[in-house]
Amino acid sequence: MLRCPVCAGALQRDGGSLRCAAGHGFDLGRGGYVNLRTGHTRRIAGDTAAMVAARESFLGAGHYRPLTTRLAELAAAGPPAVGTAQAPSRDASTTAHPAPPAGSGPAGSGPVVLEIGAGTGHHLAGVLAALPAGAAGVAVDVSKYALRRAARAHPRIGAVAFDAAGPWPVADGCVDVLLDVFAPRNPAEMRRVLRPDGLLIVVTPEPGHLAELRGPLGLVGMQPDKGDRLDERTADRFAPAAVERLDIPLVLSPDEAVDLALMGPTGHHRTAEDLRHRAEAAWPRQHAAVTVRLAVRCYRPRG
Repeated sequence: MLRCPVCAGALQRDGGSLRCAAGHGFDLGRGGYVNLRTGHTRRIAGDTAAMVAARESFLGAGHYRPLTTRLAELAAAGPPAVGTAQAPSRDASTTAHPAPPAGSGPAGSGPVVLEIGAGTGHHLAGVLAALPAGAAGVAVDVSKYALRRAARAHPRIGAVAFDAAGPWPVADGCVDVLLDVFAPRNPAEMRRVLRPDGLLIVVTPEPGHLAELRGPLGLVGMQPDKGDRLDERTADRFAPAAVERLDIPLVLSPDEAVDLALMGPTGHHRTAEDLRHRAEAAWPRQHAAVTVRLAVRCYRPRG
């Protein structure tokens, strides 16, 4: 399902490399992932080692388990019919859609799930655990620290480095379920790689998300109209199928609050030490009540 980022030819395993018929080769690194970025792609900074360690610690503690569980349910059974979601979209589908059939992947063994901005692969691993044994996962990120962990998150995950803002080194129509959790979106490439009967699941923060942490920890700002902007950007390629609001109430120690802040975009602007000082000043020797407020949107490809 991967294709050469230089000539777009199909990539095949050749020992410790992936190689196309034209002879372009890409080594599988010691970290367990393959780098398909080229000199023509943007040099963007991925998550740092500290950010990835914070994410692994926070997610590993089970704080986002309700989100992982819901993603797995949607990937396995399709979006709910209108009226069963917590807050149906304006153009929601009137029927539930079945999960991708076994054998729909390129190897004919099971569905393919690709996650953009997969980070440590935590959510993708949870989704694969709910799908048939032949299902395969592709974790995409630009952070080598994240990809090393994603490559070990599940035995059926392949970890790949490429810039999601540009052309994707992925074959046309080979993906059954496409996940995007807080990650940048490229609607044209998303539509190209998704099967006609595939499913796109996008998770975005809602107003009030982590409100209790924003002032005390100095979290970066959040666009209030993310959902509307998402629908507008995808409207010509995807039809909304369902949207659900998911609130997760948490009670966090200062260290857990620091991990939650550090694993997101704030981690590019504040150090762990700065965040820890802020957390200890805001909640000395006590825990903080924090609300995770998310929207989970499902889309089907148009025509």
